[in-house]
Amino acid sequence: MEERKPISSDRSTSSHKAADKEYLVTVKNHPMLYLMVRPNGTKSWIYRYKSPTQSKNKRISLGVYPNVSLARACEIWREYEELLNRNIDPKDHREEIKKSVVSKTKNSFNHFAWEYFEGLEQTQKSNTLIRKKGRLELICSYIGDEPISEISSPRMLEVLLDIQANSLNKAGKPTDKAERCAGIASDVFVYAGARGFCSSNPAALIKSQLAKSSYGHRPAITKPKELAKLLRDIETIEGDPNTINSLRLLALLFVRNGDLRRMRWTDLDLKAGRWQLKPLKGQGKVNMVKDMVVPLPDQAIAILREQHKANGHTEYVFFSQTAKKHQIISDATANKRLKDLGYQDIHCAHGFRATAKTILQEQLKYPLVLVEMALGHTTKDPNGAAYGRFEYIDDRAEMMQKWADYLDALREGRDTAEFRADAETTINTNAQLHALIDQLGEDKVIKLLSGKVLD
Repeated sequence: MEERKPISSDRSTSSHKAADKEYLVTVKNHPMLYLMVRPNGTKSWIYRYKSPTQSKNKRISLGVYPNVSLARACEIWREYEELLNRNIDPKDHREEIKKSVVSKTKNSFNHFAWEYFEGLEQTQKSNTLIRKKGRLELICSYIGDEPISEISSPRMLEVLLDIQANSLNKAGKPTDKAERCAGIASDVFVYAGARGFCSSNPAALIKSQLAKSSYGHRPAITKPKELAKLLRDIETIEGDPNTINSLRLLALLFVRNGDLRRMRWTDLDLKAGRWQLKPLKGQGKVNMVKDMVVPLPDQAIAILREQHKANGHTEYVFFSQTAKKHQIISDATANKRLKDLGYQDIHCAHGFRATAKTILQEQLKYPLVLVEMALGHTTKDPNGAAYGRFEYIDDRAEMMQKWADYLDALREGRDTAEFRADAETTINTNAQLHALIDQLGEDKVIKLLSGKVLD
């Protein structure tokens, strides 16, 4: 067998060439450390040692040259020599480290975050998924590699405060980005907790510790003259009837665009002029109603009958064949058309709500309670009792019809003075009448109203 000089430098390492059989070359001043040269030319570092636990000879690969240099191989050799001096088997030690890394990976926030996200992909629309994916990626950039069971509330607060500080609007005020991240992080902790991998939800209490988000008001027209022009401009839209009819109904009903797009035929009673729905914003929001009834004015019913001719065979009023997932018009459709009409930063789809609230109170003089109920906000009387969805339904129906007639007059350039109404007097009179009936009975009140003397 050819005697080979011990390796003492990278140059001497490179000098060893492949032979018919593999061979080992010792490393100077490093007992039991070898360079193995195989017939195919591959060179790798080998450490041979006697196991302190099993009393047998073992060997362990330290990596392939030149990926692992001579200097690095010598460093690893020193580490393993120290382990042997402490009666620790280097190979067993390396396996334990591998298992620990695998265990941490499987129990990391990263692992559960994306496992949770995979479940969302089956139920939620693409735009929502894109937003949630971005929030998860941001959170994972902070705590993705950390074991989910070891993440504390102070750690989450540190992360979310940093996100908040780096997501300010143009005015230097916090947006809701940190709040949104807190929400989806909380969902991930709940998901992992339900599977026994963490016992607490460190994100649950963080939202209250974040600064209140500030986006400012969304653009909305609140002057009758400007609204009249907008209504006329909407009538110039050509193309898909879904688009113009959705904008018409947003103006008439001033509901949220998301609720209108999801309007279903089964929720409508066109004969009675009623639409019953569960507003998206009402689920889990304290100041939003969970169930709502929208009285439909004649103009809205006419539009819906027109929609029924085209989409009556489908589940949704605003069915769209081009939509990929839920088969309804996109949430961007209304705003895109408004932008095309020249209303960017002047009026948006959500702005119809501010338009109606302002003009109904300032111009048509309707009381706040009726307007708030029409907007789907929770309302209470002076004694703190909450109004139900059918409270003041006749007064609300009258208001919605007058609002629709008012919009027609505006669009057509007619005088709108006739639409000013002291609706507050009407609602107060009705309330007093109901109270009187409760006190005296319906028969006595009828006699009183007909001019007969009470007993």
